[in-house]
Amino acid sequence: MGQVTETKIDSIPQVLKAIIANDTNHALWLNTLSLLEHIGSRKILLTQSNEETSEMILRHATEEARHALFFKKAARTIQPEFRSGYQNSSLVRGTAARIYFAKLDTLVRRNLRKVFPEEKTFTYLAYLYTTTVIEKRAMVIYTAYDEILNQNGSPIRLTNLILEEEGHLSEMSAEMFRLDPDASERLARLEEEEAKIFARFWRQISEFSLN
Repeated sequence: MGQVTETKIDSIPQVLKAIIANDTNHALWLNTLSLLEHIGSRKILLTQSNEETSEMILRHATEEARHALFFKKAARTIQPEFRSGYQNSSLVRGTAARIYFAKLDTLVRRNLRKVFPEEKTFTYLAYLYTTTVIEKRAMVIYTAYDEILNQNGSPIRLTNLILEEEGHLSEMSAEMFRLDPDASERLARLEEEEAKIFARFWRQISEFSLN
C-alpha cells in the first residue's frame, strides 16, 4: 500500500481518544464511519452496475455494505439503545462527512474527464481513483482507531476490516496501472488535493471532540 499524503496526522489519535472517552460521542462516530462505508457501497452500485460488472466490483460493493453494517452494530455495542439511521443528529458532523466524499468524487471526475473522454473508461477509472484515495485515507484512520481500541480493551476491533481494505487497494492499484499510463503521478496529485479536503473535514471532527 502506498503512502497517503498526511494532513495534521498527529492530531488523529488525539481526536479519536477524545471521542471514544464519551460513549454517546463514540456511538455517533461509529455511525459516521458506517455512513461513509454505505455511501461508498451505494456509489459503486450506482456507477458500476452494467453488463460488464466484474466479480471484483461485486465483492467490493458487498464488503463496503458489510463494513457499514459492522460499524452500525458496533455503535450498539457502545450504546445498546442506539437505533438511529443516518440523520445528522445521529452522526459526527454528518454534513461535513457527506461533503468530504462529494468533493473528492468531483475532484477525481474533473481530473479524469480531461484525459479519458470515452465514457466507459472514464467511469471505471473514476471509481478506481475515488475509492483508492478514500480507502487510503480510511486506512490511516482505521489503523489509528484500532490501536486506540486495543489500548482501551474494547471488544470492537477492526483487524479483519483493515485486511479487506488492503485487499481492495491491491486490486484497484493493479487496474489503475493497467488502464492509465500516468497512474502513479495522477494518484500522487489526487492525494495532495484530498489532503486539503480531508483537513477541512477533520477540523470539524476535531471541534466536535472538544464539546
